[in-house]
Amino acid sequence: MTSVIWTNKNRKNNENSRGLSTSRKGRRRASVFFFVMFLLSWMFTLSGCTGAKKKTVTVFALDTYVTLTAEGKDAGRAVKDASDLLLKMEDKLSRMKEDSEIVKLNQSTKEEPVTLSEDTYYLLTLVLDYAAKTKGRFDPTIAPVMDLWGFGTDNPHVPDPVDVSKTKEKVDYKKVHLLSNRRAYVDPDTSIDLGGAAKGFIGDILLQKLRTYDLKKIILDLGGNVCAWSSSSEVSIGIVSPKNTTELCCTYALPAGEASCVITSGAYERYFEENGVKYGHIIDTKTGNPASTDILSVTVIGADGTKGDVFSTALFSMGSAEAMKLAKKQHIDCILCLDNGTLWVSSSLKEKVHAQEGWTIEYFG
Repeated sequence: MTSVIWTNKNRKNNENSRGLSTSRKGRRRASVFFFVMFLLSWMFTLSGCTGAKKKTVTVFALDTYVTLTAEGKDAGRAVKDASDLLLKMEDKLSRMKEDSEIVKLNQSTKEEPVTLSEDTYYLLTLVLDYAAKTKGRFDPTIAPVMDLWGFGTDNPHVPDPVDVSKTKEKVDYKKVHLLSNRRAYVDPDTSIDLGGAAKGFIGDILLQKLRTYDLKKIILDLGGNVCAWSSSSEVSIGIVSPKNTTELCCTYALPAGEASCVITSGAYERYFEENGVKYGHIIDTKTGNPASTDILSVTVIGADGTKGDVFSTALFSMGSAEAMKLAKKQHIDCILCLDNGTLWVSSSLKEKVHAQEGWTIEYFG
């Protein structure tokens, strides 16, 4: 059995958090803990596979550290090619890249639409569809509100409520227009940020590419979006406790031969503090303020990383009752980690999710 104890969606290196304040000491302890567990698990695996080749590459991309690990005959070539593809995809999809397709789209008009690559156009079709299915709880046009709060800058701050009210009116996925021949444009004052979907989408592409090589195991950590596959052994993936990031709240057992992504959203690591109050980076699109509910984190599990990325964000902002209804309706396998120590787990994940000390499991769906 290979045990992968790794972080979740919010994980970032503190020195590169662009001004978001967290506990440096606690995060460092967590980094050491999870790295050691990960290393020991690989040592255990390799001890039973003499001669197996393993290669790990870490790249700073998508505003986080991305770790690509593969084991098998083609491991070295596979992770090299995957890391190159990762950087190319970032250049297309990040609004922080001056020449990205998203920047160009945000500058487009009805009179002058932009032509997008197949990947970018396809991702936009997905996120607009998911925005509709979540009734705007996930909305790719959230960028103006994120900018107002200063998330992603060196100066996050609480804005004037009047400005929040005005700015959230700019958030509406219906202001993004997809035309024929991969052309698109946005309405005035509309700005797209694909941060809630891009890592999931890129993870899907990388995992698909890596599975074309002669490999036995693949583990991708895109800032905590964990995608994994193993040809012959179960993979155990740990979900970090939002109450104490040096511990786990539960583990998920990925069966041998299955490829899956385990994606977590929460506000316990990426936040800033002002006047003694913590403000998380996930915005409630209904209010324009950081989401605050009984949910501490949401983990979505499934073969579709893009869908997992989107719905983990949407479910987090809803509160548990509404989140369970939407998850059931959209057939989302998930774990809702609540502030009372309860893990609400999709019934389809029975026997695969195991609570750690201090947490209890209830099933829904």
